[in-house]
This record gives sequence, structure tokens and C-alpha cells, in this order.
Amino acid sequence: MDKTAYLSVYDKTGLEDLARGLEELGFALYASGSTYKLLHEAGIEAEEVRYSPPVPSAVLKALSGLFPAVSENGVELPAFSVVAADLYPIAGIVGQEEFAISELPNYLDQSNSAVLRAAAKDFENIITVSTPADYGTVLGALAKNGGLEAEEKKRLSARTWQYLAAYDATVAQYLSEPGDLLGDEVVMSLKKVSDLRYGENRHQKAAFYALSGARPRGLNAARIVCGVDFNLNHYLDLDTAFELASEFDEPVCVISKHARPAGVCAAGTQAECLRGALRADPAGAVGGTAAFNRQVEAEAAGVLRDVFIESVVAPGYSREAIGILRSKEGLRVLELSAPVLSPHEVELHSVSGGVLIESKDNLLLLKEPVCATRRKPSEEEMRSLLLAWKTAKYGKTYSVVLAEGNCTASVSAGESSTYDAVRGAVWKMREKRSILRGAGPLVMAADAALPLKTLQAALAGGVLAVIQPGGWQDDEDCVRLCDSRSAAMLFAGLRHFRH
Repeated sequence: MDKTAYLSVYDKTGLEDLARGLEELGFALYASGSTYKLLHEAGIEAEEVRYSPPVPSAVLKALSGLFPAVSENGVELPAFSVVAADLYPIAGIVGQEEFAISELPNYLDQSNSAVLRAAAKDFENIITVSTPADYGTVLGALAKNGGLEAEEKKRLSARTWQYLAAYDATVAQYLSEPGDLLGDEVVMSLKKVSDLRYGENRHQKAAFYALSGARPRGLNAARIVCGVDFNLNHYLDLDTAFELASEFDEPVCVISKHARPAGVCAAGTQAECLRGALRADPAGAVGGTAAFNRQVEAEAAGVLRDVFIESVVAPGYSREAIGILRSKEGLRVLELSAPVLSPHEVELHSVSGGVLIESKDNLLLLKEPVCATRRKPSEEEMRSLLLAWKTAKYGKTYSVVLAEGNCTASVSAGESSTYDAVRGAVWKMREKRSILRGAGPLVMAADAALPLKTLQAALAGGVLAVIQPGGWQDDEDCVRLCDSRSAAMLFAGLRHFRH
């Protein structure tokens, strides 16, 4: 093979080692822009290739091998056998809140995009490297065998095309209007954040990918304070718990298990919130995830140290709290700022043969809930109803939440009927009430409209106030039943199914 290499990279990681390695193997080096400048300053001999943006036609001619190729500064370019190039990291730029769409053309990398496409197209003859992660592999094969096997060249070409596709998808997604989420062509760019220990089960492989165009501050941006070996279930729990905690303005602790709320408590301090959430479902909290919407202080950290919680997420931690949490073996601790929602966010559901896409359920209420009964909820009941409604939004459908005071009393979710969900919630609540005294009026929230039979079961269980979507044929009968029992009922006007 001809020993000629063209280098043009934005990410200079490992560049000097690559260039020296190629030089030692007898390669003639050609470089452009800041890449040439770095090599020159490092004392590595290379020919400078100058060209006018946006497309380096001389380099493209050299790669095609069909025409004489001379750069603007008169350097004759050979047909390159190795091309190492990458693109300006556009995903990190468009993800910034202050980035203006008018600035986008200034950052689009047409030159190296064209170079990579031309090189990857001729993968039988050209070794195309688009990431520093492959530098060592390429140098090793060249040193040992004088070249790369056909399959390895094909792999590098495929990796380059994936890299280019992700770049193009990022731009397309950023330029798309929120209404284009369900257009005829939907493109998404995914960048691996990390490999996971395993998926939902130990025999399943899994990885965490960041979605370009989504929120700039999501779990992909979380800082791991301590703990390792995250699996897919940890992230599902973290997502559910932190999203629900972010619905509250007052201090709150949410404990989730298997991607559904187990216990929720909104109190004066984080330690009080945590204790209340643990009491709400002692069995369900075991091995769960705790999320806070305030900085975690030492007192709350001390409580966490003494219970079996697998992971914790919060906007911050005091120095004393971090010291306490680090001392707990196996605990995974993440720091994540309050989320910033993006209109480009979607929910993805995998089905056989395809993917279902829907816009994210970012609403809590469309408007103020309507009280349909003669008796209106008291202020105490109203606070509990809102807590229960927020929690029911994050339960699996059908979801029913009972609440007392500032805590959930029980959460029943994932049932095939609202009737079974209510019966399950009442049963769980009664089991705990034999130990703990009720903290106030018992209220209920349901993520779906209630049939009369379901409401009868709830009132028989001691529920005094209800919030539900409404819109069912039994609505009028439900109102009459509540009025006959002096119960209060609110219609929210929208449902929160979650599958």
C-alpha cells in the first residue's frame, strides 16, 4: 500500500501519537489547519494542505484518484491510503440554552464531512479513522501486518458512516419544529454515554445513549458522585423518581421501585421527607431509588446510610452528606440539576417491527380542576389531592394513589382495571394503618376516569376526597354518590396513562 496519510481533526486527543506512529512506519503526512499547526509545533514533519472553505476540492480529487490534485499552496496531493478526520462537535453546541439558530451555519463542518464521505466510500483502498478510539488499533495493525484486513477496513468505514449519520441527524433534529416530531421522516442522533452492567435482566446487554435535541440537563448529564455498576433498572428508577420530584415546588422525597413511585412525602426538611417516603411503603422502598429536589444535608444522608436504598439523585449534596454517603458500600449517588424540558423530547416504545413515538407528557393539569360535588375539598385535602395526582401521573396505568397529609398512604399501579387498582391501594393502606395512625383525611387520585363500582370501593375504604380525569359515562352517577356520602370530587379534565 502507498504510505500516505491525511490528517484533519478537531479533537486532538492522541493526534501526536498517531502522527509519530505513522511517521515511524514511513508514512508521508499531509495535514491542514490547526492539525498541521499542532504537528509543526511538535516537530513532526508534514506537508501543509491549504484550501478555501467550504469543501477541500483538492483533497477530494486526491481521494478519488482520477484527477491531478494540488492544494492552494501548490502542494501536490497523492491518493491517500489513511485518512484521519472528524467533525466539529455540533451536538454540544446546539444543546446550549443560549445557542441561536442563526449561528448554526457558522459551525456546520462541510469540509471534513465531504472528506470522510469520500474516504469511507472507498473502504477497500482507504483506511478511514473518525475517532481517536481507533488510532491504536490502526497503528498496531499497520506495524504488525503492514495493513488492515478487509473486514477491519469495512468496520472502520461503517463506523465513519454512523458518525456522519449521527452528525446529520443532530442538525436535522435541531432545525425541525416541535410539530415535526411525527413527520414522514424522523431522524434521531444517539451518542453512547456509558455501557451498563446489564439490562432489565442479567442476561440482557444494555447501554445508555444521549439523545441529541433533548433536554440539556437530563440523566445523560448527571454527575456520578460515587458508586459503580449501574444497570438499566437503576436508570429507569432514577428517571421516574427525579422527574416526579421535579413536579414539586416544596421540598420532597420520592422513592421509586421498578420505574414506579413507591412512597412520596413533601415536608419541611429533606430528612423529614425521606422518613415519610420510607414509612409510606417500607417493603416497596427496599432496594429502591430516592430522589430529592433540594440539596441533601447530613441528617438526610444519615437516614440513607441506615436503610437499603440502591441509588440516590439530587441537585446537590453538602460536604458532610457526601462523606456520609460515600461510606455506605454499594450506594450509587448522582448529582443532577433541575431538568430543563425540550419541545423535541419524545417517548419511544419498541414494538415488533418498529417503534411507536409520542410527544412527552409534560403537562400536569390543563387548567384548574373542577369541583363537581356540593362539598369542596378542604385546604388540607387539596394539598393531599395534588400530591396524589402528581404521583399517579408517574404510576403505571391503571394507577391509584391514596394520600394522607403530606405523604402517600399507598400506591397501586399496573393493574388491568381501576377497580383492581383501588382494591390493591386500600389493602396496602389498611395493612399499614394497623401499625401507623392516619395523618389526616384520606384522599385518592386516579390516572383514569372512574366507573361507579370503582368509586364505591374507594369510598368504602375511607376515601373522603377524589381527583380523577372524568369524561366517563358514570360521571353523573359518581357525583351523586359523592354527594350522598359528603365526599368531594374533582375532575382534572385530562388523564395520565403510562404504560
